[in-house]
This record gives sequence, C-alpha cells and structure tokens, in this order.
Amino acid sequence: MSAASATQPVESQSHEIRLNAVLQLALINILWGASSVASKTALMAFGPFTLTFVRFLPAGLILLLLARLRRRLPPIAPEDRRLFLALGGVGITATYGIFYFGLQRTTATDASLLFACEPILIALFGYLFLQERLNWLQWMGFLVGVTGIWLIAGRALGDWLALAGLACECCVSVPAKRLATRYPGLLVVAYEMLIGAVLILPLALWEWHHHPHMVSPRPLAALAFLSLVCSVFCYGIWYRLLSRHAISQMGVFILLQPLLGPLYGHFLRGETLHANTLLGALLVFSGIALTISRQRLPKGTCN
Repeated sequence: MSAASATQPVESQSHEIRLNAVLQLALINILWGASSVASKTALMAFGPFTLTFVRFLPAGLILLLLARLRRRLPPIAPEDRRLFLALGGVGITATYGIFYFGLQRTTATDASLLFACEPILIALFGYLFLQERLNWLQWMGFLVGVTGIWLIAGRALGDWLALAGLACECCVSVPAKRLATRYPGLLVVAYEMLIGAVLILPLALWEWHHHPHMVSPRPLAALAFLSLVCSVFCYGIWYRLLSRHAISQMGVFILLQPLLGPLYGHFLRGETLHANTLLGALLVFSGIALTISRQRLPKGTCN
C-alpha cells in the first residue's frame, strides 16, 4: 500500500452505535474502571515513569504484532509523522507520567472520579477541532462539571496532577481520531504506546537508578492487568471503534469508570467517599448529562 492510499479512511464513520459496539464499549470501560486501583497497587513497586514504561512497551509490541497478523502494515505518510509523535508523547509519556505521579499522592477513588471529566473535555475538543456541535445547554454543563471537579480535587496536589494527566489524554483525542480514520486502529495505538515508552525511557532509567524498586507478586499482578487487559485488550477495542464512531458518542461510556471506580477502591483498598467528593461527583455527572445532550436538528442536517 502506498503512502497516499494509506491516508484514505480505513472505515466510514457511523452516527449510530449498534448493540455490539455498545457492549464492547461497556466492557472495556468496566475493566478500565479498575485501572486506578491496579495502578495504585503497581506504584507500590514501580515509580510513575518506570510504571509507564513497563506497562506500555510490552503492550505496544503485542498490539503491533496483532496489527501485523491482521493485515499488511501501511507506510506512514510524512505529514502524519508529527501526529504520531504527538500522540505518543502527549497521550502516553505526558498523560501517564503526570497521572501516575499524582496518583501516588491521592486515592484511587478520587482518581477514578476525576475520570468523569473526560466526556466533558472530549466533547469540548470535538467541538473545537472536529466541528462536533454543542448547544447552550452543553456549555452550561461545562460550568457545572468544573465546579464538581473543584470539589473533588479540593486542595490536594495529587488530584490536580491526576487531572492534568487526564487533560493531556483528552488533548490527543483529535490526532487519535484523525489517524484512526487513515490507518488500522491497532497500528495507531501500537505506535502510540511504543513512541510513548521510548520517550519516557530516559526518565524511567533515572528513576530506577535513584529509587531502587522492591518488586513483589501483587504489584506484578497489577502490572499484568494494566498491560494486558487495560492496554492491549481495552485500547485495542477503543481504537478499532474510534474509526467508526464520533468521539463524543464513545466518550459517554467513560462514565462507567467513575461510577465503578469508587466501588473497586472500597472493596479492594478499603477507601471511602468524603462528603465534598460525593457532592462534587454529583455535580460532575449533572454537568455531563447537560454536556452530552443534543438539540433536535432539522431533517437533512448532520448531527
């Protein structure tokens, strides 16, 4: 396949999510809901930069192999190389380096609830860069949601760092969407993880040298869950569906993560919800309900 043909859309985008896709999106977000608890456990043995590297390097290699087995890998067009670099550098290196650094300083429950802001941010980036329309009610949702985020994060530095990491992840939703419509989804996410792992390697080596790690079976099991389940399985499905559906449609399913995350935190780590955190979560979900609302459009217009 030539570079020119590689830039053609891999699959046409659908405005209707069928039951099969709904079930897949629900499943991966249920699994992703446990990622903060697993990450918190893995951070007992690994630093944030080291955990990012050891999670995404093997996952990226596995996904690249799977992409190669499915079809011949297309060459990357020169104009897309910067997008891939940004995808790996921001989507993996910055996102998880910052998020894990913050997670060390907060609870898995708070971090899980902060995932609720992602649909709001994804919808905003979709409006700014992908011409996905928002109405005045949705803009009100941003204000309500931001108020809730403030209540959840409070003055905890770890919460704000975790939120900054999530914001980085949302920033790459636009280049990810564009690349997923030009190349196979498995290839896009494989390159994203491999590029991110390579970029964070110097920091991981520095961290390992200055802060020796004591690895035990429990953090290793958490690492395996993060790499094989959350990264290979869940990201693989997400990127495959990303070429077919609007970002704002898929982003709604992220709501399952903050709904289930506190339950995972309670039953697996004994964490509890504070009053401000609970109120903030309610405001965030209210903001999301407004953000994902849609005005009825006249026939013949695109939603």
